[in-house]
Amino acid sequence: MSSKSETPSIPIDRPISWADWLKGRKARREISERLAPAGAQRMRSSSDARLRRKFKGQRGLPARPTSEL
Repeated sequence: MSSKSETPSIPIDRPISWADWLKGRKARREISERLAPAGAQRMRSSSDARLRRKFKGQRGLPARPTSEL
C-alpha cells in the first residue's frame, strides 16, 4: 500500500487551488460511485420547496459525469 495519495490534500497554510479541488472532487466522485452506484441523493429534505423554486422544479442542478470533471 502506498502512503502517497493521488488525491491532493488541503494545505493548511494557503488556499487550495481550483485545479487541486477538481482533482479531489473527481477522486471523491469515483469513490462514491463505487460505494453507491445508483447515487446518494436524499429522496426528500426540509429544503425541497426552496430548492425547487430555485432550480425550476428540480432539487438541484444536474450532476456532470465524472469524465467531465
